Order: sequence, then structure tokens, then C-alpha cells
Amino acid sequence: MSTVAPAGPVTPVTAPKPAPVKAFAVLGGLILGLFGYVLIRWVTSPAFAPSPVGPDPIPPATLVLIRVTEVFCGTLILVFLWRLLIKPWIRDRKAPWDGLLMLALFTMWIQDPMCNYFNFTFSYNAYFVNMGSWASFLPGWQSPRGSNLPEPIFLMGGIYLWFTTMNVIAFSWAMRKLRVWLPRMSTLGHVPIAYVVIVLMDFALELPACRLGLFAYPGAPHGLTLWAGEYYQFPIYENIFMNFNYLSIGLLRFFRNDRGESFAERGIGTLGLSTKLRTAVRFLALVGFCNLSYFVVYFMPYNWMAMQADTFPRYPSYMRYEICGQGTPYACPSREVPVPSRGTLAPVGPDDPRLSPTARQN
Repeated sequence: MSTVAPAGPVTPVTAPKPAPVKAFAVLGGLILGLFGYVLIRWVTSPAFAPSPVGPDPIPPATLVLIRVTEVFCGTLILVFLWRLLIKPWIRDRKAPWDGLLMLALFTMWIQDPMCNYFNFTFSYNAYFVNMGSWASFLPGWQSPRGSNLPEPIFLMGGIYLWFTTMNVIAFSWAMRKLRVWLPRMSTLGHVPIAYVVIVLMDFALELPACRLGLFAYPGAPHGLTLWAGEYYQFPIYENIFMNFNYLSIGLLRFFRNDRGESFAERGIGTLGLSTKLRTAVRFLALVGFCNLSYFVVYFMPYNWMAMQADTFPRYPSYMRYEICGQGTPYACPSREVPVPSRGTLAPVGPDDPRLSPTARQN
């Protein structure tokens, strides 16, 4: 007579947890593919040319400052690439996490012109080394003459490489120090304090740059703007939204697991990839997360505010580069001017008699 052993406890079969890395890597690949297509169209078009500076002369001191700034930013590009990417990769023979993050942050530069997606509210000095911008080739672009916006090659190439990385690292550093300095406070309490740190860092860069004429926020809602009506006016919400992005990515960096993986990379070990492919997928995942964060927490709310712009101070031609004002069919944004688009058949011109002298000053 055979006996059947009693069955042991049944271990429930649990479904595998979804791997965020797959979704973020696919998103990152789509973003790089789209932006590669946009850049090719731009580079092979007549729009690939320096932005027009117009007839207004630039003060010699401002021009010298522009060249010094370009050298400074270009030098920091080399320093950050060496310190965060090349040197540790050679030393450890594997891609450093901060180096991959830095390159992922750099890819956010492709979204930079989107401040002017619907309305002309942000400008760089056209005397920076530039070849215009790829703005008009972005899907669905609305505002007229978007590609006249000069994207400063050395200035913004540097800002999107080293300054974004510095802000994210500063946020993580502040979070780590706050755990030591304020151990009884919860993480939820640490976050806003660390956020204030990077807000102040951003103010320290942008306010002097606006004062010195390196770039400007010409179109803004009067009630939400510091020094409204002056050429160096600064919309408060710009700093708030921008640093929400650094906060988001800073939290991604801070809350990595014991394998050094961020949330965007979770599940990479389940894919059975070689070391090189794993590095590529991790990078794509970081690209996807950074660009998604930038678009959602910065560009979406910023562009909503841009549609409310009612204050546009007087600017020289090298800050307007034939996008609006004298010599163009378009009046510059104000409370009296409907937001134009590339398809507007009869835009309000800069000399329209219905406009007040203030609205016709550019």
C-alpha cells in the first residue's frame, strides 16, 4: 500500500514587478529619434544660419562679456566631461552614474526653444555664437519665426551640461546634509529646504545675466514679474517651475537603491543584457525620465503662463532678431496684441494705430 506524503504549504506565485526601465528607455529612444530628425531638418535648411542682429549697436562692454562667458562655459564643459564622465570611466572601466546623468541632462537642451512655443517670451542676445535654432522644426510649433531665436552654442551647451548637473547634485547634497543636521525632521520636510537651495542658485545665475543683457524674459504677466517693464524683468514662475525639474531629477539621484540604480533604471538586471547594452539602456532610461520631467513640470506650466504675457519692455534689435517689432509683420506681445501663430492671416503689426504708444515702442 502506497502512501502519499502530505502536501506542503503552497507558495503563491507572484507576478513579476514591472520594470520601469523598459518604459523610460523606450521613451528615451523615441525622444532621441525625434530630436535627431528635428536637428537634421534644421541643419539642412536655410534656417541654419546666425540670427539677425539688426541695426542697433551693442555696447562694447556687453560684447566683451559675451565672449568671456563663452570661454568660461566652454572651459567648464571640458572640466565636467573629464571629472564626471571620462576620468571615472577610465579608472573604473564602467560608465559612471553621474556621467550618464550629465549626458541625459544635456539632451534636455533640445527643448530649450519651447519657451517660445506659443508666444515670444524669452530671448538670448544674438551676438552669442549661434546658428539660429531648430524651434520651427519642433512638432506643432506655433509662434512665428521661431528659428530666429539664437541658441548660444557655448553658453547653453555649457548650461545644459554643467549647470543642470550642478543643480541636481546640489539638491542631493542638501538632502544628504539635512538628514545629518535635522535628523528628527522627515524627508518630506527636507525636500522644500533643499529646493530653496537650488532656487537661490538659479537666482544667482539668471538675475545678473538678465541685468547684463545676456538673455531676457521680454514677454511676461506684469503681476508675476520682478521689475516688470524694465529690460531686465524676471518672471518669478520661471525660477519656480525650472527648479521643480531639478527637484524631480534630484530625487531620482538621491533615492538610488543599494545597486546604485535610480527609479528610472529599476529592472535593468532582469533584462539579461551585456554590460555595454545595459549601459545604453540605462542611459536611454535617464534620457526619458529627464526629458519627461522637463516637459511636464517646466515647459507645460511655463507655456501656459506665456499665453498670459502682457508686458514687453523696449529691447534692441539684437534681442528681437526680426521676430517682432519694427521691420516685421508682428507687434510684440502685450495685453493689446492677440497671441499670433504661423498661420495667422492678418497679424497685428507693430505700427497698428489701434495700439498704444507703449505697445508700439519696439
